[in-house]
Amino acid sequence: MPGRAGDRLRAAEREYASDRYESAPPPRRGNERPRPAERAAERPGARSRTAAPAGRDSKLRGVLAVAGIFLLTLAGCGIDSFVGTGLGLITLVALAAGTAMAALLVRRRDLLTVVVAPPLVFVLVAVVNAALAPSATLNAATLATLLVRGFPTMVAATGVALLLALFRLVSRR
Repeated sequence: MPGRAGDRLRAAEREYASDRYESAPPPRRGNERPRPAERAAERPGARSRTAAPAGRDSKLRGVLAVAGIFLLTLAGCGIDSFVGTGLGLITLVALAAGTAMAALLVRRRDLLTVVVAPPLVFVLVAVVNAALAPSATLNAATLATLLVRGFPTMVAATGVALLLALFRLVSRR
């Protein structure tokens, strides 16, 4: 048919002309109401409740993140106790690495949980270490010594969590 728009296009344009119109929704008729999905798409800045942006929103809950920090720190503590004496550098690296991973992977609303977790996790790991160590007795003096020696570890891990949480809040990640 001589009046068709596709006939008037050049060969290169003819090849891609149908691609431009297939992705667009069909036009609405005069009295049709827009569908809810179309209304949501028309609003600026609106997101669908069912579809999260790909790769942006994590589903990791704060409790699971803290459990992961605890398990990783406990493994580091076990290695540290086997290799050396007490809670040392391996425990520090394990606690800081676990906290950093948790701060990057947790849901944004659970960031505060990860920020306050390192001292609590360290105390729990120190109690488990003192309870399981055959040569140590679990009393107030032993626990106080572990906490005083572990203070730099707790501060470093909390600082890592705080910096990464601020980064995520500022960059909206």
